[in-house]
Amino acid sequence: MERIKLDKYFITDILRAALIALMISIVAIIAFAFVFQALEFNGVTLKIGNEIIKLLSIFIGTFFGTRVLKQGGVKGICVGLLFMLFGVLVMKIFNSDVDEPVFTLMNIGLSLLFGTASGIFVVNFKKIR
Repeated sequence: MERIKLDKYFITDILRAALIALMISIVAIIAFAFVFQALEFNGVTLKIGNEIIKLLSIFIGTFFGTRVLKQGGVKGICVGLLFMLFGVLVMKIFNSDVDEPVFTLMNIGLSLLFGTASGIFVVNFKKIR
């Protein structure tokens, strides 16, 4: 088994991807909130919309933030974890409720799983572009 080399490119890829994902998520959630308020959706639609925004943000952040196309699965796990941590930090800054949706095991597991899948996808298919 190959050891993971933590060089500056590995760390900057992870940080860049997580920050891009966070920015996309913030903009998308604000836009979704306006649509949600205007069309008066129910609570289930809000939860599903937030999950879709989270997953797409992780994928887009990983895709545009990864420059060195190695160790995609590990980078994806780290991006998913950092995205969750940054999200909690942003929610705490804005005095939002952080109890239920952020700390559920399913939510964290989904972020890590989709981060891993995104990292693997990016490393294997970004070369084709």
